Amino acid sequence: MQKIFLALTAVVLLSGCSVQSETWVNQAGRAQVTEDQFADYLETSKLNPSTLQSISSYYQRFGNGPMNVVVAYDPLSKTNTVSKAEKALDIIRKGLFQNGVRDINAISSPVKGSGDISTTLVSFPALTASAPASCGTMPGYKDPSQDIPNDTNIKPPYGYGCTIETLLAKQVARPSDLMGAQGGSITSDGRRAERVLSTRGYYGDSENQKLEGESVSQAE
Repeated sequence: MQKIFLALTAVVLLSGCSVQSETWVNQAGRAQVTEDQFADYLETSKLNPSTLQSISSYYQRFGNGPMNVVVAYDPLSKTNTVSKAEKALDIIRKGLFQNGVRDINAISSPVKGSGDISTTLVSFPALTASAPASCGTMPGYKDPSQDIPNDTNIKPPYGYGCTIETLLAKQVARPSDLMGAQGGSITSDGRRAERVLSTRGYYGDSENQKLEGESVSQAE
């Protein structure tokens, strides 16, 4: 009876204890897309073809709406005039268009007291990729002196996999791709794939005509 009593007592004590601890695995999800705003002031005279190409490339990666270009001039200046601003605006617009930027709102604007040097404001809504919120990175990643805790009973300081998601977010070339394909394109992609397998893909169902070319020699 004593042995049975001790066994029952042990069962009762163990039932009041929990061997489960909070998971250290990332529960915050995958890399996410957030809305942002790109804006930069540049000296108008320095907006050369190379700079415009760089701006266009950045816009192609992160742009999420129309690009706004405002070339400033000083109505009191004899050098930073409206005519020069309009001329520069036309060059900028053409340069951006040649590099693939189609949605452009470009204007010139008077700014009294701005002086003899014209500046240009380039801005557009953007999308950026980032790690999941409240995910964190593992100890030692940013500060090598930090140690990884070995006590699983404490609240996890980070989630396993969060560091990978952080690095992955930094390598996303075009964050809008994380949002998936636009509506309808998935169905059409499937239809095209089926046509490639069962027929001739994009080119119809009929066979090509026999190729006949000139012969350079004739066997005798």
